[in-house]
Amino acid sequence: MQTLQKLVTAISLVSLLSCMTSCRNPDQDNKIRGFMIDAPRAVETLDYYFRLIDFCRKEQINTVIFRLTDDQGSAYLFTSHPELNMREGAFTAAELKKLIDYAQIQGIELIPEIESFGHSLYITQTKRYKFLNDSSAGYDFNALCPVSDSTLQLMKDLYTEIAGIFPSGYFHIGCDEVNWGGSELSKKALKTRTRNQIWAAYVNTLNGYVKALGKKTIIWGDVPIYAEREVLDLLDRDIVIMDWNYRETRKELIDSIARAILKKGFKVIGCPGVSWCSWGTRVGALQFENINAYAEVYCNLEDPNNLGIILSNWVPKRYLQNSQWDTYTIAAEILKNKGNYHYMDAIPAFVKDHFGATFDENWERIFRTVYEETPTFLCGEQDSLEFFPWLSEKQIKDIIARNEPLHNRFGETANLLSAYKDSVKMNRSDLDDFILTVEFMEYCYQRQNDLLQFAHSKNIDLKSAEAYLKKVALADQIQLEKINAAWSNGRRSKPDETDNNYMWSFYLAAKYSKHLSEEPGELVRILGK
Repeated sequence: MQTLQKLVTAISLVSLLSCMTSCRNPDQDNKIRGFMIDAPRAVETLDYYFRLIDFCRKEQINTVIFRLTDDQGSAYLFTSHPELNMREGAFTAAELKKLIDYAQIQGIELIPEIESFGHSLYITQTKRYKFLNDSSAGYDFNALCPVSDSTLQLMKDLYTEIAGIFPSGYFHIGCDEVNWGGSELSKKALKTRTRNQIWAAYVNTLNGYVKALGKKTIIWGDVPIYAEREVLDLLDRDIVIMDWNYRETRKELIDSIARAILKKGFKVIGCPGVSWCSWGTRVGALQFENINAYAEVYCNLEDPNNLGIILSNWVPKRYLQNSQWDTYTIAAEILKNKGNYHYMDAIPAFVKDHFGATFDENWERIFRTVYEETPTFLCGEQDSLEFFPWLSEKQIKDIIARNEPLHNRFGETANLLSAYKDSVKMNRSDLDDFILTVEFMEYCYQRQNDLLQFAHSKNIDLKSAEAYLKKVALADQIQLEKINAAWSNGRRSKPDETDNNYMWSFYLAAKYSKHLSEEPGELVRILGK
């Protein structure tokens, strides 16, 4: 037994040393095929991340961006600055090193990301650094003050600590969705310099810190590519620009943007989206058009400064953790095929390899329905009334005003999935998450339709409203308990009942139906009866 253990250890060390000398680094030509972990929004277990690394190796994904900080807090327990807001379940350095070592053995590079400009409430909501808040009133986003020496020293400290843990040759410093200029210090600086000059100077200074640590800087590209294009000319040319756009499906436009960035001397990474603010508990087929378009460009553009493509995957608190493996598989297959790939082509092999089941016409119906019928979530210009787990007076009134029942095919799909339980030989807990997700969408559609039906019933009074609302509140509580139990599996943080992003805000929906059940006259008033 001891001999076997020594052999396994020796093989692991050889693999690790081999990877450390041969895995892709910033100066090699082989392209990045990457995935992103959004840890600050929902800290997940190391076991889940180990499983994700295994998936990446299997699907020929060689890079993972590990986001460590965001407005919600830090998913890493900083020792240099323990006063920062730390997320429940945040990782220690020792824990991250275990994951990094395992990833290296699998030939996968983990790139850290530290938010350094916007998305910085993990810093500015602390008592010590409240003075660094540079946000302007009336905007959704926030920022650190870019002209404060305290900001610069803090970033230098954080980079130094993280660089000592992650051996990657890259370091992502964020810098997306920045709303800055509200502090007196910034207002004073803006009297002598333009916004673009200050923005670029700050990021260039951060780039200097990263280079001093022997790394290459990556930034999100929304500001220099789309919002403030003059910034691009002022940035250091050794900064890697990450072109993220999760709606764009025109490959010609994506190609022209990539070539324009390359022409200016920058290295560039394409970044389509998997799950982002347009989706809730599932990702719809529309998203694969975005991934296909980016893959056709970035997987085929022959330029040494085209570093490759990374799939961003945001806000994991919106969905059940293990209900998404089919979506990730499809996204990976699109990259392997360099775009122009239909999502259903990946499903037969997925059903066989992931569930150990035999693909047939019913499995096809299941996945087609889920991808075609999954509704969009609230996301800027794509706001839609198609789906709500109603949780306010306004939403009730909107549903009544629309006066159209939702077409609901998810009940049939859930029944088909349940019928396959005995035929699934592998990853049964993943199937359970998938089934519960479909049942949840079916439940929320029916909940809205039931409300509409009640609103059109005759003789609505206090007694009938009370009976209806008690039924809704009880069913909501049962549904919420199922979701909480499944959601908490594999997470190091608890769901937040005040969070608008948690499973389509169902916590808030259940709370609202309970309130109405105790005050049924309020619904009678809303309905104008």
